[in-house]
Amino acid sequence: MQCPACQSTLRPVVYEGITIETCDACRGEWLDPGELLHVTRAREARFGENERRAVTAAAKITGVKLADADRDLRCPKCGDTTDAVNYGGDSGIVIDRCTGCGGIWLDADEMEKVQMLVEHWEDQLPDDLKKYAKRLRQVAADVEQRTCFNLAGIPFMNALVNGVIDLLER
Repeated sequence: MQCPACQSTLRPVVYEGITIETCDACRGEWLDPGELLHVTRAREARFGENERRAVTAAAKITGVKLADADRDLRCPKCGDTTDAVNYGGDSGIVIDRCTGCGGIWLDADEMEKVQMLVEHWEDQLPDDLKKYAKRLRQVAADVEQRTCFNLAGIPFMNALVNGVIDLLER
């Protein structure tokens, strides 16, 4: 396969237990659909607090216009073009996803940035739930009342949602 960014030959490497393709010239990486999710869940490479803090500070909402970042790379797998995607919706880490096969192109160091960002989010989740659980319950109750959709009517749903929030509040 050819690198979509610099046209060098991609070579397979094992990363976090899966085989991805990497470019030795520009250091970009190609991941097939589902592989980025696997990498972010693996957490084999633990990043230090200072590294996570630096990435989080650099990855705040940056006002990146996706149209400006969209470079329509050619997919090395299926030949379709890529679209720019702001990872997580507002992280400021703009990745390229193939419109055909769903594969993902990550420029140099973007994989590590995504991993550190996800780890930071996961590490903050229990504190955030403790802080916002009461408000989340209120929002859920308001939505249920406005939509006349009764979550409690779905077997185990109400107990499951409340159980998860209760567990994470501790």
